[in-house]
Amino acid sequence: MKKVVLFKSVSEDYEKAFLDVNYQALFVEPLQFEFINKEDLSQKLLQSDYTGLILTSPRAIEAVSKCWDPARFVLWNTKRIYTVGEVSSHKIKLLLGLEALGATSGNGENLANIITKENPSNSKFLFPCGNLRTETLPNIVKTSGMTVDALTVYETKENENLRTDLMELNDSATPCCMVFFSPSGCEYIHRQLQTFSNNLKELPHFAIGNSTAYKIENLGVEVAGIAARPKADSVVESVQNYFTCTQAS
Repeated sequence: MKKVVLFKSVSEDYEKAFLDVNYQALFVEPLQFEFINKEDLSQKLLQSDYTGLILTSPRAIEAVSKCWDPARFVLWNTKRIYTVGEVSSHKIKLLLGLEALGATSGNGENLANIITKENPSNSKFLFPCGNLRTETLPNIVKTSGMTVDALTVYETKENENLRTDLMELNDSATPCCMVFFSPSGCEYIHRQLQTFSNNLKELPHFAIGNSTAYKIENLGVEVAGIAARPKADSVVESVQNYFTCTQAS
């Protein structure tokens, strides 16, 4: 059975999706997170002048959930909540009890275009985000005259065990490829792989989306495939297509 390295937290969905096509998924978490500005976030969630809330990452949803009180924040029941991806949409429902829009958008740029089409130009959105966020979404929304109030609610850092995990992976497993799930993860992993002799950096690199793919390319590595959607079945399809074409040639 071929082994695939997934640089993310353990996921039953991904484990099952790869197992269904006779691949074993190996999980390595390259990141760790620190939640900040909880009091500022709580105060902003009490403001009534927001049109809606933009949550583009699972960590942003978790940050909101840490100060969430349905009784205090009942005003959000009638406002628009936007997100990227069905997993995040489900997380918003589970942790906040709110219904999210934009789950099928696929990426921040598409979500921004949806927001600008569905809301008047005087709209104002609260955007809890991480310290490594890109400006693509807020810039697109702002060009339509809308206001995006960005608040950094978590910081992304390199997992302190990353180098050890990579060394163990290199010594104990023989994976056929690696899948990357964030630009920051790519950078931390690439940097650590330069610090010891390994076979991992020669493996095919796959990306969950375009932003991650661009980061891989910027690091001087060729991208073997990009998932059409940020979902397990799309990642599996990307990997399978690559090896099918490789074998055929």
